[in-house]
Amino acid sequence: MQAASFDSSHPCTCTPVTCHGGCALQVIDSLLRERQGVSGEQVDALLDLRFLLRHGDDAEVILKVFCQLRLAMEANHYLAFYRLRRWLENHIEAQVRLCRGRPETTVSLKLDRFCLEAVRSQCLRAALQPGQPLLAPRVRFALRVAIPANAELALA
Repeated sequence: MQAASFDSSHPCTCTPVTCHGGCALQVIDSLLRERQGVSGEQVDALLDLRFLLRHGDDAEVILKVFCQLRLAMEANHYLAFYRLRRWLENHIEAQVRLCRGRPETTVSLKLDRFCLEAVRSQCLRAALQPGQPLLAPRVRFALRVAIPANAELALA
């Protein structure tokens, strides 16, 4: 396993209270600056993820692209993907509805699975109470707060 080197001049504590909107973009930018260990397809996917985080509001698509990248890159860039996982966990929540017509429950996202459907299943199990019926359950992912447009990040 190869450790990714990236700029640590902007420390990221990544707690829901203190994590700033640009932290994930900094990590992606550092991966894009890598000279070795990142293929052309991975660069394209990183740019897609960066665009989605910067301009998108579809948490489901963000998680899908992240999971695909994670499968392809985490073995060689573990620290960067650890930071991305923590950032996403702090900025995306799962909204779970166990039964049609019932209110949704908000569940914290835990990205310790590599597949989006496995993450969705884990969120469903976290919201399920003993004896509670499952009738047309649904899990939606939503951004807690959008990344500010003035996040000062650019490729070096």
